[in-house]
Amino acid sequence: MEKNKTSKYFKYAIGEIILVVIGILIALQINNWNENRKDANKELAILTNIHKEFKKNKKQLDSVVYRHKLSLDYCNKVIELFPITSKPDPEVLDSLAVLLWDTYDGVTFNPSQSSITALTNTSSFEVIKNEKLRDLLISWEDLIEDYQEEEIRSRNHVWDQYDPYMSKHFDFNFNFKDSRNDFDALQTLEFEYLVKARQDFLDQIVNSSGELQQVQKTLDEIIVLSNPEIK
Repeated sequence: MEKNKTSKYFKYAIGEIILVVIGILIALQINNWNENRKDANKELAILTNIHKEFKKNKKQLDSVVYRHKLSLDYCNKVIELFPITSKPDPEVLDSLAVLLWDTYDGVTFNPSQSSITALTNTSSFEVIKNEKLRDLLISWEDLIEDYQEEEIRSRNHVWDQYDPYMSKHFDFNFNFKDSRNDFDALQTLEFEYLVKARQDFLDQIVNSSGELQQVQKTLDEIIVLSNPEIK
């Protein structure tokens, strides 16, 4: 009888242990499911913010690039007029008045980065499951900094060299009907050099350096990969 009682006790105890273990496993599973659900919801919210922000950034970049290309085109057209004679024809002066005004270009790409800043400050990059998207977001700030360096060099050239020369010799609006304009300044090598340098800075931004193309490619990839509807 004692042996039977002991055997029943052990069976009962083992059964209790098994039930406790099963309960713990179920509780852990439920907890993991809840945590995964929270992470999924958090990721969805983050992706939604990133997607909206970078779509706005794309619109801004398109606008900035359009302005750069326009100014580059006007620089090319001014260069086509070289060398300018000592007494330019009225038609040439009319063209220059328009062209020179639009060779100015101080716009820069300043994207919103609040979503990436939030991820950095909260160390939440790991919430984003897509490894490629995560890598693109981590490298975004350095990429933008490299691109902006070219825009800053171009802008500095305008205000440090290009504009001082123009303001010394010409009307603010390039109103060449004003006799006080120094038309001899149009013939100088310095004038030609400054316009060609202006063209070169703009060409580096738009074409030759490749930084803009990398920014455009990365921006497009982030927009696609962060789209919560196709996650």
